[in-house]
Amino acid sequence: MIVDYNQIEMKGVNLFQWRSFKKNFLTLLLSNDPDTANFSLLKRFFMFLYIKISAENYFCYHNGKRAGLLSLRTKKGNEAFIFGVAVLPEFRKRDLGKYMMDFSEERAKETKKKFIVLAVLKSNEPAINLYKKLDYKFVGLGMTPIAISLDKITKSKSNSIELETILVYTDEFKNLFSDTVLSHIKTVSQNDGVEYVRENRIDDYHKNIAKNISKAKYRFFQVLDNDEQIGFLFCRSKGTMKSCSVYLQSETILTSELLSYLAEKLEDLIENNENFEKLEFRVYMHQADKLVDLHDSDFVRDSALDKDLMLKRI
Repeated sequence: MIVDYNQIEMKGVNLFQWRSFKKNFLTLLLSNDPDTANFSLLKRFFMFLYIKISAENYFCYHNGKRAGLLSLRTKKGNEAFIFGVAVLPEFRKRDLGKYMMDFSEERAKETKKKFIVLAVLKSNEPAINLYKKLDYKFVGLGMTPIAISLDKITKSKSNSIELETILVYTDEFKNLFSDTVLSHIKTVSQNDGVEYVRENRIDDYHKNIAKNISKAKYRFFQVLDNDEQIGFLFCRSKGTMKSCSVYLQSETILTSELLSYLAEKLEDLIENNENFEKLEFRVYMHQADKLVDLHDSDFVRDSALDKDLMLKRI
């Protein structure tokens, strides 16, 4: 269907429309996102408070009728971040989604941003196809969980992997960690992704590690193979599960055997009174997609929540 863009209008959400905007946001966006759909009421409250304060929020009208919504943050760093864009079912297939994406890009240019960014579920193929047509590409930050029960962890006869606890996050470790993360980003999104992550994301990684490194439920390790550093593990306790984000150097090939070695070492480091039943490794999606030997192991990948950032240089 050919749409006359003169029939479309974007209007900012005013105070009296906020409740309606939240309702539409919940129905059109959160209901299709398994991760945020399960947020507690308190977490959801603070999420919407943040969106209300930090974002430009719009309703999209078609011939005077409310047809969609857009939430766009332009107040942070050199990025414009799309919190959400959605079209009401009865107005779909009229290019309204593309119109709102174009509108977002214009706002990014007007506010002198270098990048426009959004998060998308890996399973949302229609949205991904639209974004690709608009020259967006994956950043490479998306991670996916791969878990194993403690009773399935086997002891290997030969294991050159060691985990060394990091108690002080020195500049040397910061630089090593940055290089490790950025090397993966480059394999997915080349220089644009590296520049975006270095300027907008990597400091948040450092702050999170430095803030939590000394807390009881967090552990930060460097991974050694024959005494050579090959990456990092950042582990946290989640109920009866220990969840560990895996950051391996890009030249290190991830295999289920390597995950087994890591699981074995972690099990040895887990104190008896911690009562963990499962280990969850969170690895980059582009690494997990190459794990051809995963189906022959005791590890289980749950890709239902896989989500990644996509970006476009303005």
